[in-house]
Amino acid sequence: MKKTISILLIAIMFAVFMPFMPTATAAAATTAVESGEFKPCPGGTYRVRRNSKRGRTLVNALIAGGIGTAIGAGIGGKRGALIGLGSGAGGYLVYRWVRDRRGRCVQRYVRG
Repeated sequence: MKKTISILLIAIMFAVFMPFMPTATAAAATTAVESGEFKPCPGGTYRVRRNSKRGRTLVNALIAGGIGTAIGAGIGGKRGALIGLGSGAGGYLVYRWVRDRRGRCVQRYVRG
């Protein structure tokens, strides 16, 4: 009974508040990210992609998975530990992929 009431309340909340959500700004933000357009670099700099070392990324993903495992085990036992492992390591790898893809702006040196 509690589950049915809570699902009904969530559905009503979405039905009431969805018309008030700004759709134009959300659509513009997603198209800018999907097309690969990032904020331009300031003058005198240019964009380079990050080159994360694979071994270091793997070690950091294992650390994030271990932290997720510890939190998940504390909350949900064995099944929680498995879910925490996947979400910790997966979350770190997605974060790293996005950061590497965006790159960074570096100084442009002129040889003379």
